[in-house]
Amino acid sequence: MANSEYEYVKREFEFESRLPPSNWIVVRIDGCHFHRFSKIHTFEKPNDESALRLMNACATSMLEKFPDIVFAYGVSDEYSFVFREETEFYQRRESKILSLCVSYFTSMYVMKWKDFFPNKELKEPPYFDGRVVCYPNLKTIRDYLAWRQVDCHINNQYNTCFWLLVKSGKTEKEAQQALKGTFSKDKNELLLQQFQINYDDELAMFRKGSCVYRDKDLSFGKSISTFSEKLVTTLKKCSINLTGVSGREEKCRYEYVKKFDINHRIPPCNWTVVSINANQFEQFSLTHSFDKPNDETALRLMNASASLMLELFPDIVFGYGFSNEYSFVFQEKTELYQRQESLILSSCTSCFTSFYMMKWKDFFPNKDLVEPPHFEAELLCYPKQKIVCDYLSSRQAECHTSNQYNTCFWMLVKSGKSENEAHQILKGTLSKDKNELLFQQFQLNYNNEPAMFRKGSCTYRQKVEEYVEVEGSENITRERWDVIVEHVDLGMEFWRKRPYILSR
Repeated sequence: MANSEYEYVKREFEFESRLPPSNWIVVRIDGCHFHRFSKIHTFEKPNDESALRLMNACATSMLEKFPDIVFAYGVSDEYSFVFREETEFYQRRESKILSLCVSYFTSMYVMKWKDFFPNKELKEPPYFDGRVVCYPNLKTIRDYLAWRQVDCHINNQYNTCFWLLVKSGKTEKEAQQALKGTFSKDKNELLLQQFQINYDDELAMFRKGSCVYRDKDLSFGKSISTFSEKLVTTLKKCSINLTGVSGREEKCRYEYVKKFDINHRIPPCNWTVVSINANQFEQFSLTHSFDKPNDETALRLMNASASLMLELFPDIVFGYGFSNEYSFVFQEKTELYQRQESLILSSCTSCFTSFYMMKWKDFFPNKDLVEPPHFEAELLCYPKQKIVCDYLSSRQAECHTSNQYNTCFWMLVKSGKSENEAHQILKGTLSKDKNELLFQQFQLNYNNEPAMFRKGSCTYRQKVEEYVEVEGSENITRERWDVIVEHVDLGMEFWRKRPYILSR
């Protein structure tokens, strides 16, 4: 984008937020709409052991993938990942760390589903949101983990009582009333007297949550620093007591850690763009034998995933993508997640990842997904509609530049040149030089290449039907809008003909 009319977009509006040095970084991931997800997939209540073991397996994969994660704690549909204090992972860029972690976790969840639910189809895409919080010392990290474990105990004890009451014949409302105002000892007595259950005999994984780390020593009491010093190859999952205490009264002791969680919100009346890029995509495309310079099927898979994003998130009004990236524009006044940056960024990245994986077999029926795809993302804010349009034009200009270069490069390589020779031949060439090279050496007119390769893909809603319904004595006009994908120039003429896209 350098030396172009759109250079100002990057220079004036794109900033990298870096997390402060000498702080422990925690990435906390939570399932989105998991109440519905668990109902659709008939998870056992109050705890589904297979679902929890799936979460633990995903957490284990996270530690295998990212060496700087030294400890993880999970309960129900959430997991917290602790990065070592001195980590320089992604140069401590907040958006990259958050999006990559939530995307990889999502990818592993979908990929490992069949290992834990061999007789259950994945009926809808699971996705997660997340946040990044910095803690200044070991005490606050330990108190944060203790807070999550106390929360695990409180929620699990309540849910154990609640679902046993429901299964015994009470309505959900009656079960809630029976438990209203009860303390921990009251619930223990209820379980013992009515159901002959000693709560302490319940699985530790249900009562205490799960810890994942690299160490032979099961005692967390020494200090977190031991986890970064005593790395071993064997990863263990265990359920241990981080706190030594339990009960609602103990929760208050640790709730001060919530003040470290700063929810950055997008300024009002600003356009929000979430830009998603595949991570380590060169290796991924090589592993899965994608065609060079463009794999049409892979691009159509990206477009299908983007279309599903618009169907799931009504506030996304436009998507633009090429190669391994996609940008999603939210309407100016969106209140998604009350405009919390981390939740918008993480849920979009996770959801796109989930769609990509679940749609894989539709586009590659004869190709197994060998390794998990994962994406990184950043969230951008623009105060004016014109700047949003210029941002999208800048991405299309990048699409043209990259695709023209790659087309020449791979044609040269396929003709017998080494990759180094091809780079040398193209070094310093202009657009017209590349067009001439393609035409003279390969009899290829670049402008006749598929528009999807040259211009990228635009995804948006278009009105396809208008009809009248009778409601009582009134005729109500209804509209039906479908998501479409086009491969066109994103100039002013495009927006002039489709003013409704950004004004919805």
